[in-house]
Amino acid sequence: MPLTLQTSITTARSILNDPVSGPAAPRYSNTDLLRYANDALDQIVTLTPQLFYARGTVTCISGVEQTLSFTNARALVVVERDQTGGAVTLTDSVILDLYDPNWRKAPAGPIKHWMRVGDDPLKFLVYPPSTSGQVLWVIYVRTPSEYAADADTGLPDTLSDAVADYIVYRAESRDDEYVNTNRATQFLNSFIAKVKGAT
Repeated sequence: MPLTLQTSITTARSILNDPVSGPAAPRYSNTDLLRYANDALDQIVTLTPQLFYARGTVTCISGVEQTLSFTNARALVVVERDQTGGAVTLTDSVILDLYDPNWRKAPAGPIKHWMRVGDDPLKFLVYPPSTSGQVLWVIYVRTPSEYAADADTGLPDTLSDAVADYIVYRAESRDDEYVNTNRATQFLNSFIAKVKGAT
């Protein structure tokens, strides 16, 4: 069953003892709790990026350096293959530099290898240099969308309690009148543990 943020929000309201209906108005608006829930997804992608893997195609430009073109791309995981099914293997540009210092100027052809580019998670190099229009299948980490409360996030519902913990952590941290720093920290630690345990 997929995760919807409303389930986590309802759980968090119960923990916070802040029901929507009752004699007093809730301390936390639905808008705020939904924002905290979406923020939880931003933290989950940092802790367990594999939960946000997506597959897609990159159409190469002419040359060695290529870039992920997906608007939601956070980082390249792997270049799997070319459009015809041929394997494209990971190598290191240092190795190519040692054996052929001019490899970046080699004749263009079907891509056989790919390489990471320093600290840039969206760029990669290919060898031999690509002709314009070659298509590669890649796996990448997607950035979470901003979800409505009842939307399907595409994540497993086993993360529901973890997201609820993060909502409580944020609510407890911001509420000066009722703040309990130790309690907020406990919920943050619980969130981290549950997310890491989900993989």
